[in-house]
Amino acid sequence: MQETEDTISSTVGSSEHVTLTISIEGPYFPLAKFRKALDSFIDLLTEVDKETSDNGDLTVEWAISSITSGSIHITAIANPVNKEIHQSRPRQVIKTVTQGIDQLQEAPLIPIGFSEAALKHTKTFGVILDPNDFAEIKFRSNGWNKNIAPRLAGNIDEITKTTQNFYGSIEGTLVSISIADKQTLGIRSSIEGKIIRCHFKDELFELAKDALGGRVYVFGLVRQRLHGPKINIQVDELRILPSQDEMPTISEILARLRA
Repeated sequence: MQETEDTISSTVGSSEHVTLTISIEGPYFPLAKFRKALDSFIDLLTEVDKETSDNGDLTVEWAISSITSGSIHITAIANPVNKEIHQSRPRQVIKTVTQGIDQLQEAPLIPIGFSEAALKHTKTFGVILDPNDFAEIKFRSNGWNKNIAPRLAGNIDEITKTTQNFYGSIEGTLVSISIADKQTLGIRSSIEGKIIRCHFKDELFELAKDALGGRVYVFGLVRQRLHGPKINIQVDELRILPSQDEMPTISEILARLRA
């Protein structure tokens, strides 16, 4: 066991790896709260990876190591899924997570790269703080560290409690289709740069399949944070748009106007 822990420690300490560690200190560690912290830790990393990747796919694999006596230390070692394509992704994802935690601890502002699910997982760390068990929660990563305060949960509540609904549209690239649970499209907005979840009707499924990977326009009921990004859209209309290569240039548009 000691040999395994030494091997893990050596790997984590290597400059070749990007890591994020959560440390929990306290007099008592209820199993249910430990599982909640571990699940939220892993799910946060996964959500930010998906939210910031080009097509919504996972680009980073996480190896989890732990634990020392009297406290809990969980370290996630980030490795690219494909070293040729995703070499820079581990640092990008960890940087997005650490900057997001910093921002959420200071003010109720949605960080870049944080989806609604990522906000929910981050809130967990502020909620489970309790002097009777999980008295202190701290994150650290390659020179950065942050002690979690209860205000983290309050700031996220402030973000998520106010939404508005209105009819509108988005344009972007259709990067994913999911039929698990509720049928959903993942569209990377050409304006916001983030993937927006779009719920669609059965009759749009075949059109969505034909559009996968291409530019699309959708119209429907949009749910959006007040003064924040779009959360999702209930799609009423879906159109396939020309690719960027097929779009007319400015000179071509001006020539048509003069004709």
